[in-house]
Amino acid sequence: MKKMIIVGGGIQGCTLAIHLLKMKKLDNHELLIIDKNNKPLNNWRECTDLISMPFLRSPSVHHLDVNPFSLEKFSKKEGYHKVSHFYGYYDRPSLEMFNEHCGTLIRDLDIESCWKQASVTGIEKKQGYWTVQTEEGEVMEAENLVLAMGLREHPFWPKWAEHASLSDAQIHHIFQKEMPDLDSCSAPVSIIGGGISAAHLALSLAKKYEGKVSLIHRKDLEVHTFDSDPGWQGPMFMDKFNQIKDYSMRRKSIVKARHKGSVTKELYLGLKSAEKNGKIKLLKEEVQSYCTSCNELIFQSGERYEAKTVLLATGFHSTPPGIHWLKNVIQHENLKCAKCGYPIVSPETLEWDQGLFVMGPLAELEIGPVSRNIAGARRATERIVRAI
Repeated sequence: MKKMIIVGGGIQGCTLAIHLLKMKKLDNHELLIIDKNNKPLNNWRECTDLISMPFLRSPSVHHLDVNPFSLEKFSKKEGYHKVSHFYGYYDRPSLEMFNEHCGTLIRDLDIESCWKQASVTGIEKKQGYWTVQTEEGEVMEAENLVLAMGLREHPFWPKWAEHASLSDAQIHHIFQKEMPDLDSCSAPVSIIGGGISAAHLALSLAKKYEGKVSLIHRKDLEVHTFDSDPGWQGPMFMDKFNQIKDYSMRRKSIVKARHKGSVTKELYLGLKSAEKNGKIKLLKEEVQSYCTSCNELIFQSGERYEAKTVLLATGFHSTPPGIHWLKNVIQHENLKCAKCGYPIVSPETLEWDQGLFVMGPLAELEIGPVSRNIAGARRATERIVRAI
């Protein structure tokens, strides 16, 4: 029996594992990380590589290590400070340096010795411990269980795109598994979405398919430095949020706080510059349907637009990750959920039940709007580490 099992080996799960091992709360043989992928941070690397993201949106103090200034120290030690690997006022790190920092932590702590590639199909509470069942029929036991799943399994497909994909249209969601090679797309290419992922992808593809890439967004492009106001990082906004006892109101507060579908200033300027130079087209339109026979998007305005390849950067469903295999334990153990379906957990420990912890999206009714990102991972980790 393990002392802890973490389900999910992305940014959230790896942040927790690194803190537990570095702070000597657990040894490697006492910890197990279960993930569908064959190595840590696989989804993170796939998604960020796909859109060719040069810099993170978060500041340099948001990373996976214990010491907030670890990334800055790493940059000096490895020579990254000699070139421009920090961007802007908040010293946003380059993806290359951030990934190398993550890789160093994972290697130094031998995280892969705690790793098991498997698909979880259910969990069950026993007397004093938890069991995890996998698709392969294995059962693993632990005193503590942490649910750290991300939203990769929940890409949002608009109805028109779902319908068109049934007719073998070249429509893909950028966060789906097994994306086709973007170096061999059929042009012209249309990207649907107005957020940071859509913008990065548009600028990247414009280098390969110059003049044949369009970014189609429903509303005006919104510019924000972060995906929520920096006040959510501390007591400025969180004190008021924590005073809200109605979880439906907390959900509304989270939705309102998130700058969903926004881009940073440099991305906005990059898009406008590329448009001016004829490299991409920016279209403020809403898609109504897609004509497979003529490879055309049909807008609500009635206009038709040629698009042989359509890439969806439309985010994720709002359903809780893992809910399809969590339903049984929720019902059997009477685990509390808000109307939105997300867990109601202990504010101090993020426990959903004794020994059952959540982080990432599942913890957002306590952690707030930053719960899904690196800052949220650090905040949740602090509470869980303190609890055990």
